Amino acid sequence: MEIGINKKLKLYHWILSILTIPVFGLFSGFYGWIYYSTISDRNGLWGNMHSYYDLTKGQFSSIRLFISLTLIELIILQLKYLIEKNANRLNKTFMITLIFIGIWIITEFYLQTKFIGKG
Repeated sequence: MEIGINKKLKLYHWILSILTIPVFGLFSGFYGWIYYSTISDRNGLWGNMHSYYDLTKGQFSSIRLFISLTLIELIILQLKYLIEKNANRLNKTFMITLIFIGIWIITEFYLQTKFIGKG
């Protein structure tokens, strides 16, 4: 038996995972599409959104790609620890998730302060 592995998951482990995994998948797809639209120079709001934030295409797309890949990683880790029934690692993943969401919200607020309306 490995040290630090608790084989009994509590109800909140399952509930939090069932709620966060689909939401993170949705946001990951959304931010991934924004990344793709920006890199491929698609017409429309998502392809030109970098100009509204007064950022270069590379800066804006790297932020969106980082968010998308981090969300995918959090999904994979949650699924892995649910399958292994590792409550300690799952709790650490939830804490990392909360910290990431806090940084994500602060970053989005900062970008909104740089928003320049073009209309």
